[in-house]
Amino acid sequence: QLANATPAEIIRGIHGGKPGAIRALAGFVFRHEGSVPYDELEHDGITEALLKNLQRCDESLASVFGYRDMVLLPSFCLSTLVTGATKSHNTEEVCSKIADGISPVIKCMVHERRVFFQSTESWFESMTHFIASIYIITQEQRETWLSVIKHDGLLPFLGQAICWSQCRQDIVKGFRRSNRTDPHEAITDAVHSIAFFLSQESKNFGIPVPIAFKLLKSIGAVAMAEGSQLSVIVGMIRSYGYMCQDRDISTDFSRNKLADIIPSLIRGGCVDETVMKELAKLRDISPEFVARCMVPIICSSDSRFAGALRSGLFATTLSICAQLGRQDICVKLFGGLESGKSGILADELASRMIDVLYMLRLHHKTHKVLGSMATLDFQGLEDKLEHISRDAQVSVCANCLRTFDRKVLKWCKGTNMLEPFCSRECLRESWDAEVCTDFSAVVEEDDDKRLISLKRNILQAGSKVFRDTVGIVMREYGQAIARGQGLTTTIDLREFPPRVSSGLPSVDLSGCVHVTFIAEDFRGSKDGGGRRVLVLRKRFAI
Repeated sequence: QLANATPAEIIRGIHGGKPGAIRALAGFVFRHEGSVPYDELEHDGITEALLKNLQRCDESLASVFGYRDMVLLPSFCLSTLVTGATKSHNTEEVCSKIADGISPVIKCMVHERRVFFQSTESWFESMTHFIASIYIITQEQRETWLSVIKHDGLLPFLGQAICWSQCRQDIVKGFRRSNRTDPHEAITDAVHSIAFFLSQESKNFGIPVPIAFKLLKSIGAVAMAEGSQLSVIVGMIRSYGYMCQDRDISTDFSRNKLADIIPSLIRGGCVDETVMKELAKLRDISPEFVARCMVPIICSSDSRFAGALRSGLFATTLSICAQLGRQDICVKLFGGLESGKSGILADELASRMIDVLYMLRLHHKTHKVLGSMATLDFQGLEDKLEHISRDAQVSVCANCLRTFDRKVLKWCKGTNMLEPFCSRECLRESWDAEVCTDFSAVVEEDDDKRLISLKRNILQAGSKVFRDTVGIVMREYGQAIARGQGLTTTIDLREFPPRVSSGLPSVDLSGCVHVTFIAEDFRGSKDGGGRRVLVLRKRFAI
């Protein structure tokens, strides 16, 4: 009936549901291979016609196409969509149509519903073309990207597909039995495009940062497969390590793409101690890659920084920076830095890491880990690292400011006093001087444990600085103090070394030193919140 029909008549037949119309279109395309007029076919509505059939992928092959034996028709529809998009002179418009109509196909492929394909071989062939269609769509304009990547389940599916070789040998073997190449390279390329798009959009405020991070996390934070204890990003890191060890030139493309994808996913929040331990294992295999992955972690939170210390990744990266620094190597970054630079020198990275560690050293989890580990080392920054270690491991008495063993510390129970005492005598002296009452302004009713811990550590760190500088202050203002004049001192713990400034208030006959401590509060920064300045005040009797 359609043997002598024109392409336009065949396409109208598909829209009208004529039996044999889709087979007639396949015959036309195969007969004119290499000279198919895709622009004319597009004008006649071929994209909509193919999508109309594919959107019925929840049905059986026979009910959609009218034939039980035409198992290659689903694959033909997908491959023709891909070819039409690439050959058309209006690729953007074609991709937009595909993006708007491909939702049922995405759902079908993601959930591995194979009844539409009639045979296993057809499903594997169609999977190859499906991945190609996703890749092509994600190369086009922003609106097309967004309409596709927000499809439920697609991003986790693509992340898991990169790890098929580790957790889905049934799929890998299926491609081989069907004489099909595992589309690992195309899948990796599609994820690479999506990761780059989300990274750039979040930097340029095209997509709100929390939404971009949520989408990135949906790629890498899911389990590699049902029942697996490991996340996709762990599988990606292991794949990258295997490729580096094999030195197989055929995997260069995928390896280089993974080297970009993984840091982007980490920036989006796909990181925990398991991920950090996997990265630390690659220290001798790919040191520059490990350094690249540390960059987004140092822009992270107290808990993740503590994880980097516990897992050994922080110390490992410092040693890598020392090695790369001697070779004057620049650590290149996917998408570049916010400053516009494409990378960062290894020595500069080490300095940034230690700067952030210095700012986070008083936060609960980081402080706790630092208190149980040896002092870190990096040439040229030894003094700062020693200061960080001392803040975490040395306690001073809230009254006499002497250093003492943590095991014998005493606490003022029943008050808001946060700091420890070295003895009952010092506790009693502080009580008699009514220092405890000062802390009603330090500890607030809605303070949680993390904030209370941070305030305690700020007071302890500040008290050590005050003790070490009080001699200088007393010499400068000794005469005024002798007359009973009070004194104000500000200690900025954000700077290294902490900046100390003192002065005499216009009216203060208290005979006390009123100390203001300034520190940084990173709580909430992991979720996109900004840093805050925390100011505490304490009174010392002279």
